[in-house]
Amino acid sequence: MKSHLRRSLISLLLLFPLPLGAQNLQPQERFHVSLDVSRFRGADDSTALVEVHYAVGQGGLTYARDSVGWSAGAELTLIAKLKDSTIYGDRWLVPHSITDTAKPRLGLNLVGVYSLPLGKGDYRLILIGRDRYALPRKDSLQLRLPVVPPPANRLTLSDIEFAVSIKAAAKQGPFYKNTLEVIPNVGGLFTEQQTCFFYLEAYNLLLSEDRSDLTMRMAVSDAVGKELFSHDRLRKRVGESMVLVDQFPSASFKSGTYTLTVALLDTSKQILAQSSRKFFVYNPTLGVDTMLVSGRSSLPLPVYASMEEPELDREFKYAKYETTDTERKMYDQLKGVDAKRKFLTEMWSRRSPGEREQYLVRVEYVNTTYKSMMREGYRSDRGRVYIMYGPPDDIERHPNESDMKPYEIWTFNNIQGGVEFDFVQRSQGGDFELVNSTHRNELHDDNWRSYAQTR
Repeated sequence: MKSHLRRSLISLLLLFPLPLGAQNLQPQERFHVSLDVSRFRGADDSTALVEVHYAVGQGGLTYARDSVGWSAGAELTLIAKLKDSTIYGDRWLVPHSITDTAKPRLGLNLVGVYSLPLGKGDYRLILIGRDRYALPRKDSLQLRLPVVPPPANRLTLSDIEFAVSIKAAAKQGPFYKNTLEVIPNVGGLFTEQQTCFFYLEAYNLLLSEDRSDLTMRMAVSDAVGKELFSHDRLRKRVGESMVLVDQFPSASFKSGTYTLTVALLDTSKQILAQSSRKFFVYNPTLGVDTMLVSGRSSLPLPVYASMEEPELDREFKYAKYETTDTERKMYDQLKGVDAKRKFLTEMWSRRSPGEREQYLVRVEYVNTTYKSMMREGYRSDRGRVYIMYGPPDDIERHPNESDMKPYEIWTFNNIQGGVEFDFVQRSQGGDFELVNSTHRNELHDDNWRSYAQTR
């Protein structure tokens, strides 16, 4: 139904010119990028159109003087991998400029959409961002992306896309699709002053002879699955496909995690298809107080407001590579869900903005990728290294060499001038163990290859 911003595969070595003799304005916060995806029907039955929604924090950019004011930007690299092969890659510049250095930039994002067609498969999507005028400052995100093109033999719905604004558009622009301008809400976080907009598509509406009206039902449930409200709208079955858009206010929701479910029902109220997605609300007026942490104002993380004790304990367990000995001892002494919610809020508030989200994305990735029957992925050696240092720049895999056990060599180009981590599967079917690294704080053994030899 749409193909805006589709790009062909091009070189990852594009260069962007920098202004000469510029005096830089230093960033006010950590450089960070955010990433979301939504999957829609592609140009044919064998592909899906994957929309990558990205955001770059303006306050984390370095600004350089130019002829009209101050310019900044982020160089973004997008890579899609299927198994061990890179099947798509592109790099582009997200520019930004200001005329007044006093203009507030904290808390504001540069938002964009990038679309690419992908066939069926279990992909790994990697987004790497760099500060245009301070390239060593970077951030990266990685997520697992299962792609299954929408089936052609039954009514089905696309993913839900959350948006900060949806309105009719007379002409095409970067956020245009199906006569609408849809500006994505990357991360799905809404405040009490925002309206929750959403967009999705329905396909294969005319497969049967039934042409009766459909009911679109939207329902919101809390973190434990309790439905808070639902609303029905009649939709006419005019064409083979349709766009479904609606909105609801977030002012009545307490801070926390929620799930929106959109379903299409027939005249007998039977569900024909449905799609669900989580979103988050931060609403300090409904029972969440502002805290002062480390001498600065820090807003409680909204996700904790609805978390129960087992969820809090699990998150703290996952944070083992981030926490200090003192924090672990303090947490062990806490009693009750309120104390743990407060502790986790204060703990992450002492760290850089966005660090919690990035850390947990890495945990989710390794728990899926490196899990075994004996342990969760975050407890494996490869999982630990990935969580602590991020995705490697290169992985050299040796799964089946003569007289050698399987081993991997991970390379990080931007840590301590370049470091290497070497993993060996020392027992058949076992985990890959870290046997050597050139990182100054990690295990070092020049004879590590002997562990990989079978004789």
